[in-house]
Amino acid sequence: MKRIVFALLAFIVLAGNACHEKIDIEAEKQVIRDMIKTVFEVEQQKDVEAIMELGYYADDVIGQIPSIPEIQGLEAMKNFYTEYFKILVSIEGGSTKITVSQAGDMAWDFGWTRSVINGPDGPIEDEGKYLEVFEKINGEWKCVAISASSDKPAM
Repeated sequence: MKRIVFALLAFIVLAGNACHEKIDIEAEKQVIRDMIKTVFEVEQQKDVEAIMELGYYADDVIGQIPSIPEIQGLEAMKNFYTEYFKILVSIEGGSTKITVSQAGDMAWDFGWTRSVINGPDGPIEDEGKYLEVFEKINGEWKCVAISASSDKPAM
């Protein structure tokens, strides 16, 4: 009887494990890292349509960027880029640390940026950081939230 109970328990455990797909966390991090790299490359080109065509942002993306009202949704993100690219001279950045949930459906990225924009009195250089939250939607990573801040003192 003990053998039957043990065999039944072993079967239940093995069957349960077979139902859960093993997530390759490092591979998921690399996918996100590559997406981030591509976004910075396209931002450097200052092409609004190209940035939107990447499919990087979720339909209901939220953005909290300094000195502007909160961005809500893809149309607002497109409007942000339209205005931002008018003053952007250059931008670079990258991921510092990406964390993927054990379930493989959520992730967040801490990163850095360095940019130059045309200000009213000439070029303004800035260094800062960002935090992005990703969700796996229909099998693809999408940025659902982004927040950015400057490392420079407030003026």
